[in-house]
Amino acid sequence: MVDVHNCAIPVSPKLRIGKLPSITLTGFCTAAAALLTLATIASHGFSENGVRLGSQVAWRFAFVLFVIALVSGPLCRTVPFGLCRFLAPHGRQMIWSFCAAIGVYLASVFVPVALAQPLPHHEALDPGMLLFVVFCGGLAAVMAYAAGPEARTRLGEKAQRTILAAGASYFWLTYSLSGLAHISGPHRPDLFSNISLSLMILALLLRFLDRFLVKWKGAASP
Repeated sequence: MVDVHNCAIPVSPKLRIGKLPSITLTGFCTAAAALLTLATIASHGFSENGVRLGSQVAWRFAFVLFVIALVSGPLCRTVPFGLCRFLAPHGRQMIWSFCAAIGVYLASVFVPVALAQPLPHHEALDPGMLLFVVFCGGLAAVMAYAAGPEARTRLGEKAQRTILAAGASYFWLTYSLSGLAHISGPHRPDLFSNISLSLMILALLLRFLDRFLVKWKGAASP
């Protein structure tokens, strides 16, 4: 249904922030996700509620990266903002950044349970949530590999695009259904649910518009 980016873009250069050592966009986003999550947990005294809120922060941070990875390509092709000059060489890094942020979220869910009770007895983590953690982790790892520079050569362009499209579709549905559940279900509605569902719908419409314009320009060209 949706894909992410054309991964023919070469690996992006490293970022330089002031006098700090240079770092890739993926490294920066991973560190930001981990620090935000740990800071949230620590601010609540490493309590169970703090872990829950920390996981929520990691999940929402990954959502922001997912939206950027999803819409930056079509948006820059439709309306070439100045920001596109920065995003253009970082297409692959955006996918890796999202996958890394998902890894931080999954770690915030699984690690506290693993530390609280010896393996393999994870009674605090029900089978459904355990399956979700394993599946999301595996899918994020596969997406990260498919976005790598060698994936097109080893897998072929069609297989690479299919993997990225399937992964993006799954996470799009996950974020959309999660937002819809908080709006229509027994949960208390919150602003993030409304925003996330709206952004997912807008992202999908933008990608459809991008596909239409690409085909229209191709048909119009001699």
